[in-house]
Amino acid sequence: MSIASESSKVNLAFLKNDLGLNQVRNTTLFQKDEFFIISPSVQNKKNWFDVSESVMDNFDPENQEGYLLIRFQDKFLMAKLQAFQKQMMINGSQASSKSKSPHWKFKVIEATSPYIVNMGDINLNYPIQMPSENQLKSFFNKES
Repeated sequence: MSIASESSKVNLAFLKNDLGLNQVRNTTLFQKDEFFIISPSVQNKKNWFDVSESVMDNFDPENQEGYLLIRFQDKFLMAKLQAFQKQMMINGSQASSKSKSPHWKFKVIEATSPYIVNMGDINLNYPIQMPSENQLKSFFNKES
């Protein structure tokens, strides 16, 4: 199995078992009730991840509560998806690639207050929260 394939599985059991999220096929997309979660695993030395337009096309902000939940090494980083989308996924900021469908490439910047940079337009950055596993369990397992 490739290293990339292995890295995509980091903390996958936590998402499924502890948070009760359902993975959509073999993608970074997860769902549970009204939750729509994009959860890339960032285990590379450059701290990069991407989000494809096709995944974002599935997000319905009128009927779903969307979150970006990054599995960053042994931590989790989280942002509300609609706010992140409005600020970070603007036209013209997609990465160009002949081998991949249209997507945005981002980099996690480690700092006291971590943030995300859009690699298509490095002037676009977004502060991101770092919840604990217990906070995530409480949030995603709350009674509706």
